[in-house]
This record gives sequence, C-alpha cells and structure tokens, in this order.
Amino acid sequence: MLKLENSPSMGLAGAFASVALLIFSGTILAAGSIGPVEPIFSRYAQTYHVPTLDLRIEYFHDKPMEEMDDFDGYTVTLDFTYPIDDVSQIELLLPLYTDGEGDYNKPGNAFDGRSLDVDGYGGIRDFASLIYERRLSWLESQSDINIAWLAGAGKRLDTLDAKDNGELVDKFNHKGKNFQVGLKMDTNIRSGAMTLIGNLRYVVFRDTDDINLTGDDIDFEVLYATGAIMFNKYGRMTPVLELLLEEDFEDYTSFSLSPGMIYTMSDGLDIKLGAPFRLTSDGQKYAGELELSYRF
Repeated sequence: MLKLENSPSMGLAGAFASVALLIFSGTILAAGSIGPVEPIFSRYAQTYHVPTLDLRIEYFHDKPMEEMDDFDGYTVTLDFTYPIDDVSQIELLLPLYTDGEGDYNKPGNAFDGRSLDVDGYGGIRDFASLIYERRLSWLESQSDINIAWLAGAGKRLDTLDAKDNGELVDKFNHKGKNFQVGLKMDTNIRSGAMTLIGNLRYVVFRDTDDINLTGDDIDFEVLYATGAIMFNKYGRMTPVLELLLEEDFEDYTSFSLSPGMIYTMSDGLDIKLGAPFRLTSDGQKYAGELELSYRF
C-alpha cells in the first residue's frame, strides 16, 4: 500500500496544485472568456471557444500494470487544447510525473514479490501526444448533436524507475509509441438543464514494454469509452456522473462509475473533483481526481 505520509515526493502533487491555483487565481480578474464547463473524463465534441489548459492530479489504487501488483500512487498530467477555427482544434497531452509503490511481479528475478517504489517523468499508459480534432458540421446541421472525430499520435518521453531502498531494480516503459482515433458527441436535453457527452477512443500501442493491461505483449490495443451526464441548474456547482470503459479485446474489461462535481470560480476557471470506482473485477479499484481547467 502507498504510504503517503512517508513518501518525500508526495508533496509534488500538492505543490503542482497549489502553484497552479495561485497562478490561475492571480489571472482570474483579467480573464473575460466564457466557455462551457466540462467533466474530467469526457470531452465536448464542440470546438473550444478559447485556448484551454487542464492540470489533472490522479491518486490511484491498484492500477493494473504488467510488472506491478497492487500499484498505488499518483500521476500529474497537463492537457492543452488550442482551437484553430470554428470546426477544428489541436490538443497536446503531456504526462508530467508519476509516483507510486507496488509489488514487483517478475518471476525469476531476485526482487520478485518485493515492494518497490516507482517514479518518473511521464505517465503509465498516457504518452505525450498530439491530437487533431474536427467537427462534422455537415452532420450536425441535420440534428441537435455535436459530433467530431479525432486522430493523434504519442510517444513515451521518459522511463518509470522501480527502486528498492533507492537502488534501481528495473525501468518500466523503456520505449513505445501509440496511435489513436476516436469519435466524440455532445448534446443538451431538457432545454439545457442537462448535457450528455460521449467519447470513444481506439488506442494502438506499439513497441512498448511493462505496461500491458493483461499480458506481456509489446503491441496491444485498448478501447476507451466514456459517457457523462451533467446537471446544469445549480449555479456555480455542476454535479456530474460519468461511466468509464476500458477493453483490451483479450481478457480485460473494466467498467467504472465516477460521480463528480465541478465548481466554477469564474468564467475562466473551473475546479473539478471526481471519484471513479470499478464495477467489475478488472481495473483499478478506485481513484481520486482533481482537475483545474483554465480558459484563456
């Protein structure tokens, strides 16, 4: 289990959040942009009105990874989206840091079964990625639903180092790249009182190591699907309920439910909290999500 109080690097996540909040708060008065609030996991199909920066901190429990059991820790991720025009935008996803602890799972190795610390400047299955999104405006004109497609590519930028009392035992995520395609949709119902959002992403991982969900293949695919319902009639508070799916087309299927809350501090800044927990035997048991979204 992750011992938060004994991990000297655990303060990094809090530092990121505190610094970001101070920066964002200091610029709130200068921000005059207006944009719709958005859940943590599900993204709008409609193009953003202005450049948007998301800083997310995830505390996870029992995240699945090929060579780690009972892996607990946190990940910090930065996500920047820039609208090109009314129908297209680009997204830059940048996993910043991961820190955790788990039981090493590598039969035959002297450290097999030992509890190791894992940290590094990157994510687990989130690679630094550039993603292009474009709305299907011709299809939207025939309905009240916003629809967009996306395509992108990513690459691992750094390793995650597994250590025993400071001694390097193994390096996870030595290499690898991914490619993804997907669809997004959103629509308002009940005269805008509620918003429905759905996302579908098919991600192909190539030449990876140590991060497979179920086996030891270096090439694998994952289907990610999210659905969200937002309740828009509570002023600055927006309750959210999200459903999350991960499927690797082999023997891994994870469904999770994530209740959440969005607090709008200003037209430019939202604070989001989420608490996903699994409904199946596969997948991480639960997590805590904090995200700060700033619209320039």
